[in-house]
Amino acid sequence: MQAVELERHRAGLAPAAAQGTATLLIAVVLGFGIALLTVAWPMIGLALSFALGGAVVLVRRPQWVWFCFTASLAIPVQKTVAGIPVNASDALLVLWCVLWPLILLRQDTPSLRTLTVPTIVKAISPFLLAVALSQSVSMSAMVSAKQGLRIIEWFVVLPVLVLVFRPTRRYWQFASVMLLVIPCFFAVDGLVEVALNGQSLTHMMGIDVPLPEGSLEQIRHTFDISGRAGSTFGGAQGLAMYLVMSMSVVLAHVLRPPSPGMRLLALVSTVVCTAGLAATQSRGGLLGAAVLVLVLTLAMRPQWTRIAVALVVAVAFALTLALALVPQWDGTVAGLVPGRPEAVLDRLIIWGVVLDVVQAHPLLGVGLGNFRDEFFARGVQLHVELGYSSVHAHNTFLEILAGTGLIGLAAYLFFLGMVGRHLARLWKAKDSASQVFTLAALGALGAYVVFAMVDMLLLQNMHMLLVTVLTLGLSHQQAPAPGISIATLAGRKETA
Repeated sequence: MQAVELERHRAGLAPAAAQGTATLLIAVVLGFGIALLTVAWPMIGLALSFALGGAVVLVRRPQWVWFCFTASLAIPVQKTVAGIPVNASDALLVLWCVLWPLILLRQDTPSLRTLTVPTIVKAISPFLLAVALSQSVSMSAMVSAKQGLRIIEWFVVLPVLVLVFRPTRRYWQFASVMLLVIPCFFAVDGLVEVALNGQSLTHMMGIDVPLPEGSLEQIRHTFDISGRAGSTFGGAQGLAMYLVMSMSVVLAHVLRPPSPGMRLLALVSTVVCTAGLAATQSRGGLLGAAVLVLVLTLAMRPQWTRIAVALVVAVAFALTLALALVPQWDGTVAGLVPGRPEAVLDRLIIWGVVLDVVQAHPLLGVGLGNFRDEFFARGVQLHVELGYSSVHAHNTFLEILAGTGLIGLAAYLFFLGMVGRHLARLWKAKDSASQVFTLAALGALGAYVVFAMVDMLLLQNMHMLLVTVLTLGLSHQQAPAPGISIATLAGRKETA
């Protein structure tokens, strides 16, 4: 037995020594290079010295890169670089990519040999192929290429970057606290925005909301026009979607807390986020929250599924009957939205254009992101003029259908179904430390499907938030096998 242990210990010394040599080599090369730069250009060398010191700190504490990245998902302020819109989350993701190989050199991170392809990447692969096929017939190759890069960034790069963390207890605790605390700030920001008549905390910090070019009131959705909380999103719908997606983690920690203290924090977060959601006055947010609660309830109590289906049918029948009997309703679809009939009519017009585009390009579509050009090429008039050249299908599935055709839509539905099936199977197994995040991922997926029916999320950071929650829900599938990591091979105990 001792011989076997000794052999394992010796087997682990070689990889550890190799990593130590690689680290030393990198330090020598970078140090020598910065020394030469400091002699030739002192200011540049000094700046690089500070940058290298910051990089070393972040390599030692990579969770703070993740924390800053997660916080930036609610700050969609962006600049255009080389024709590509880039925001804070993009910049942090690039920094994370640069640090990723250095982080893996640490002894408490997984070995490259033990990393597996995340389930999300496998599930999205058919859709990536469909996007590539649609690129060949794209109406504007540059536009569809940029949107395709976004898809890779969301569904491939982000899940792979998260693999640098070992799924230990401290990892789960950090992820829980991070996702319970960060949404509260932006919920409070929205509440302050309403209380101070548009003067939010983030505005006081110098973070301005994104505004389209032009001055027409109908193209703006900020507080001064709508009177609804929008926080850094500007539009209330963006804040509502962000809060509902975040509340999937919050409510999951209320229902299945890893510790009593975590449940208390989740309850506080629930109150704050619910108040922030109410301040948005978003019908879509309310619907998403209702679906979220329904999914979480059915996951916790699957025996209630038949009762829930019966209730949904009964409510739908009651609403239909009530609408038929209400004298104020004129019998039109637009009359179902009080105060905003033009918004409903415009959506019907846009969806009609989607059907025209699909009839002309049924299989491969016109290229992801090119529906806008197809819409304006037809000279369609809306009840609310936008004032600038931007429009989308107000439905993620229809946008994908127009951009990538029936093949792309089928591939995307396959992605959602495959991820949902994996999450359901993991939840039923109930043998993972990430159970609370598996529950949260199920709820987030349900809320996302609802939001995707009423808005176009390919323009939002919402996909990064969704992928973050889904990755956590599926994380233990990518966990290194016991005894294979560098730390264990070197004979060190894993941190609890």
